[in-house]
Amino acid sequence: MLHALVMDGTGPNMLILQNFLEIILPWLTLSDKVHEQTRALGTISRMLRFVCNFPELSHVMEFSMSGKLMGLLGLSCMNPSYELGVGASEALHYLFKILVLHRSMKQETESILKDLQKHFRGEWFANIQDLTMFFRKFLSPEERTDVLMVSMEALTSASRHDVCAASKMLTMILKSSMPEIGKVPEIIQFIYHNMSSITEDTAQATIKKILHLLAQTYTDEVILTLFKMEDHSQRGARKPWEILASFPKGYEVIMENLLHRLTPYQKSRGQGASHRTEISPLIATRAIHELLLEPSRRMEVQVLFSSLFMALLLQISFLVLEGAAEIIQDQQHVTEWVDPVSSTVEALKTLMRSAGYGDHVSYVQKLGGWEMLTSPEMHYKGVAVLARAMVLKSCWHSRPIFSLTVRILQELDHANHLTALVFVTELLQCPDVAATVDEVTVHILADWFQYEEPATVKLLLRAVEIFAKHRNMVPQLRILEPYVLNCCHSADSDIVMETLLVLRCLVENLTWQDSSSFLVQLAFTLAPFFEEKSEHLRLAAFEIYRSLLAKVRRKVLVFPLKHQVLNLVVPLVLHMEDVNIDVAQICRPILRRVATILGWWKLKAIFAKRDTWTILRALLEQKANKALWFLKQCEALFNSPQARIRQAAVWFAGQIIQTLGTEDTNEIEEAYSALRHMQEDGDPMVSCLARQTLYVLEAKEKQLVDTPTSCFCSRRSRKSWF
Repeated sequence: MLHALVMDGTGPNMLILQNFLEIILPWLTLSDKVHEQTRALGTISRMLRFVCNFPELSHVMEFSMSGKLMGLLGLSCMNPSYELGVGASEALHYLFKILVLHRSMKQETESILKDLQKHFRGEWFANIQDLTMFFRKFLSPEERTDVLMVSMEALTSASRHDVCAASKMLTMILKSSMPEIGKVPEIIQFIYHNMSSITEDTAQATIKKILHLLAQTYTDEVILTLFKMEDHSQRGARKPWEILASFPKGYEVIMENLLHRLTPYQKSRGQGASHRTEISPLIATRAIHELLLEPSRRMEVQVLFSSLFMALLLQISFLVLEGAAEIIQDQQHVTEWVDPVSSTVEALKTLMRSAGYGDHVSYVQKLGGWEMLTSPEMHYKGVAVLARAMVLKSCWHSRPIFSLTVRILQELDHANHLTALVFVTELLQCPDVAATVDEVTVHILADWFQYEEPATVKLLLRAVEIFAKHRNMVPQLRILEPYVLNCCHSADSDIVMETLLVLRCLVENLTWQDSSSFLVQLAFTLAPFFEEKSEHLRLAAFEIYRSLLAKVRRKVLVFPLKHQVLNLVVPLVLHMEDVNIDVAQICRPILRRVATILGWWKLKAIFAKRDTWTILRALLEQKANKALWFLKQCEALFNSPQARIRQAAVWFAGQIIQTLGTEDTNEIEEAYSALRHMQEDGDPMVSCLARQTLYVLEAKEKQLVDTPTSCFCSRRSRKSWF
């Protein structure tokens, strides 16, 4: 009669069958009478056998009891009652047959059915083996969940036999990797709420394994479900987190999955099609914090420390500097009492303590570093304090963190590159870290110079300065030196000043033998700064030039440096009249050094004691063969921003012109033209001196016109100077 009732036209209706099964199954699951259970299994078996005879079934896609039925029949196969075991085995066989006939490929149907027939009414172990295969191959993700739920419910049974049977079946079907599962939150909720009622050792081990496998494969859904339940219950139950932390390898897998979710600017790495839910960085941070609170995984924390440390630090930077929108967007998964910034800082502290760096945490606290980290205005100072603590406290992880941070900096569009650069720069002060810097690392840092952002460039310049102080990093410095020199031409005066300070450090720490080419380039780069309006820049340039010349020996003074030194003699003398007293004072020792390396021994004594005008006269008298060079230098100084220097240049130019002969006609014409232009100088003393100089030169020329032997005769006959 039941057969007739499930028929719908020419074939069975699977929805009607499902309705009958829902009525019959309680007799199997709720009754404690063997004969009632046996009759229920017999009825189910006959109905399934009947359905097997039809190639076409209506509403087969809507039939949703395959998973639940497979789970119940599988457990019943292990019933100590022989009658129940055989009845369940028969019913399970026919369920398998239905699945094969309607869900397998035609070419494999026959072979599977033959294998099934071998185990018909067989031992429970063979049936469970078949169940494992069908669980993985023929059930949908949601149906697999039904199998797991039926089995886990049996783990809570008061019957020891039911518990053992469920443990055996779950162990078999989950022996290898976790297949795709549906309704993961439903499983997690069951585990969460029934954890305390599962007391048998084997059952506890089984439920732990299920939670752990799910957490490895479905990290996002498991974590999010746990937090939702904790936030809702306000119980703060730690048991699930203890379980997740109890498997070493799985702990690493879960942590790595969470790391991929931690940074909002990182592309999310796919975890397969089954991942329907993706947790936010804030939830990932909370989960990491919860797992770090478990003390059993110290070794795994050591392995993951560098990655976790930088991920959490960059997450703090993002939240402090840019994360308002992120916080609002994720508010649905963040309880009101959770402050994202504070919770992330606490996670970082917990990580450091878990790795044995509790004294580092206290040191940073003492310096106010944690408060700085949470302040937008002081954030980067807080990052520097944190890195400095690692250097001063000899953190073992400094080198792996440095290597990881450099890899982060390979992404030139990295959202929080400043945080990474601050950390790298501070870590470089550690000799062990600096020793790991290779050419690849230096080129990665050098690429950031093109970013041209002032804060970035200043950090890079700071890194160059640290390289120089280590004194054993000349090859690395050679790569960076052109970038540093290029910063001298920045439109940002602060960058230029910072660059000159770094150049001063470089000159102090480099040797001529190792860096002669760079020092020569630097000498040429500094020359324009001697006429800078900024007194700070001008003074810095002169100080660097003095340090540079101190490294030059007469025997190595060859072209082009010798030519450059000669071209700066007059500017050095005239800057003894500089408005900046420090510049004026520093020029005298520079001149003495110039005299030493050029071998101007007589002039050296004059440079040491005499005034500007006496020195200029002495130059013209003792180095008359270089008068044209001196004249060109004077003309260049006509554009000096300082009136006193322009005035001295005009005076000395007039003195030089009077010593030149007819062979220097072109140069004299250019000098006269420049002097005529100086009559329009904005400073009245300079313009007046220019007119007086031209008048004196004109008067002397007119006086010499009447002298046939005068060198001015031929000059006057060709062209008048006025």
